[in-house]
Amino acid sequence: MKDMRRKGIDWRLTRFLLAHLALGAVSGWIFVGALFYFNVGGLGDLIADPVSGPLAAIMLLIVVTITWGSAAMGTAVFLLPREERDDNDRGRRMMTPALTPVYAKAKTNRR
Repeated sequence: MKDMRRKGIDWRLTRFLLAHLALGAVSGWIFVGALFYFNVGGLGDLIADPVSGPLAAIMLLIVVTITWGSAAMGTAVFLLPREERDDNDRGRRMMTPALTPVYAKAKTNRR
């Protein structure tokens, strides 16, 4: 098996995001299971129906997996530690203008 780091591919961020996606998805599935178990809003009765129950459960699980998984990934990214900067250097790169203004004399029609 080849070492992927030789080619410059670093999989740490991908593994980090996939781990948090799985964590969010599993917590969402637990939430959906609790919704079905406690019959919140009649969801337990809905999935007990043999005709539309499995489809309703699958649709809810897909939506909750996407929502809770992306929320867990976003939270994990926002909670990553950042490098502290000195107050004198803060925002210096972003505040430098790319263009310098050129002032022109305006003509007026005053008499």
